[in-house]
Amino acid sequence: MAVVSVSPTRALRRPLRLDARALVGVLLMLVAIGGSIAVWSTQQDTRGVLVAAHELPAGATLTASDLAVAQARLDDSLYSAALPATALNSVVGRQLAEAAHSNQILARAQIATQPLVGPNQEVLAIPVSADMAAGGRIRPGDSVQVLGTDKNSGGSRVVLPRVTVYEVGRDSGSVPLSGNSTSPASVSSGSTASTWISLIVDQQSATQLTQARWGGPLDVALLPPQPSASNDQQQ
Repeated sequence: MAVVSVSPTRALRRPLRLDARALVGVLLMLVAIGGSIAVWSTQQDTRGVLVAAHELPAGATLTASDLAVAQARLDDSLYSAALPATALNSVVGRQLAEAAHSNQILARAQIATQPLVGPNQEVLAIPVSADMAAGGRIRPGDSVQVLGTDKNSGGSRVVLPRVTVYEVGRDSGSVPLSGNSTSPASVSSGSTASTWISLIVDQQSATQLTQARWGGPLDVALLPPQPSASNDQQQ
């Protein structure tokens, strides 16, 4: 009977057994890492936009408390129509042309570009040249004073002491700047474009402005901003 010796390298080894708890721990760690990566990549795709902090009616003057910054996933076309978070400082003090609901993303089109016209107001345009309108420095939203000069007597008077400018534009061609076509304020054919200014007025002011326009040339003076009530009390 042959006897075979067994070397240490050929000795029976204990089977390798995996610890179930270690496997579960590794699996949970991989899931946590994957979730963190997913959240990070999602945050990288979001963009900061302005939202309404609460219900805002049309015509509301925006303050910092009316606005909030939110992160949203928007494609380029939607993001270009929305107000980015970086526009916060430039939007404060502007008016809403349309109402906004709480937590609604604000669109650029919701911000009024001209002053709002009240229910008992109207917009009336008057043609004036740049040298008769503060050298062309008048902008929408400015407060101005309208002065008229009688074409017969040559006397001047204040037609409207303070009104708000709605819009400023230019017309090409020949446009008389007053009812007197021979006055120095008239525009001859082939001359440079004349400037027109539209003003927000009530019915009584509209009548006064129309009568003054056809009575002689008009001048528009730029006024400083109207002081607030708090400033008046301090003074």
